[in-house]
Amino acid sequence: MDSHVVSDSGRATERYLEALKTIITASAYDESAWRVIETAPLHSAQGFGGRLRLGLKNAVVRAFARRGIVLCKARRFSAEARELGRDWPMIGFTMTGKKRLDNTRLAVETVLRENVPGDLMETGVWRGGSVMFMKALLDLHGDRTRTVWCADSFEGLPPPVDDADGDDLSELGYVKVSLEAVKGNFARLGLLDERVKFLKGWFSDTLPTAPVERIALLRLDGDLYSSTMDALTNLYHKVSPGGFVIVDDYQQWPACKRAVDEFRATQGITEPLHFVDQDAVYWRRATI
Repeated sequence: MDSHVVSDSGRATERYLEALKTIITASAYDESAWRVIETAPLHSAQGFGGRLRLGLKNAVVRAFARRGIVLCKARRFSAEARELGRDWPMIGFTMTGKKRLDNTRLAVETVLRENVPGDLMETGVWRGGSVMFMKALLDLHGDRTRTVWCADSFEGLPPPVDDADGDDLSELGYVKVSLEAVKGNFARLGLLDERVKFLKGWFSDTLPTAPVERIALLRLDGDLYSSTMDALTNLYHKVSPGGFVIVDDYQQWPACKRAVDEFRATQGITEPLHFVDQDAVYWRRATI
């Protein structure tokens, strides 16, 4: 009788988590693959003709926006691309895809099972999907002691500090999500409570004095060299032995990879990198 109950409970847990991943990644909606047409700075176009075409497009987009109309380009939904986080969903709460959410689950459940001390933290949360998934896992496993920290400017990406810092996406509206919107996303799924904390501002301003004492899971999604280095420099020493460090953009953004490689080299970090998919990697801090 007991084993039957446990088995039913286990199946219910898996169904809940699979449904949650589907919601967070917007995988149930073909329209989530559509792309919102946004304005772009004129300097991003080449030549007079390119700037003229871009200027006309920007004027059309702004004219429709003033009337509350959003222009979209229809694209075919790919379950494989969404699984691997290869497309940016128009709707949904994360770009990471289901495979990276599974990696987050592995990390959370491991630190809970092994009693690795510390909170869970993400630097660069966008719409909040990955940290929402962390909070759901804590609730599911009955953990009432750990805090989930969400660090973000909630104003989009900063401009690169130089040409080697990474691509300039500071004007991209798609990545600009307000603090109020992220809180609302947590609340919609019943995940917002006092154990979810928000650090608003550029990492260089907020992370040096972040009031988190110990970290069991640190997930980095800052894209740029400077943002990645800010997170590692100010937070890595707080990661507990046995804790996880996940880097979302290691294989996709050369500037992010350079920051991670330089930090690991200068700090003498030799723990092996494990590859999650075509983008993300993680390592576990060595136990004493």
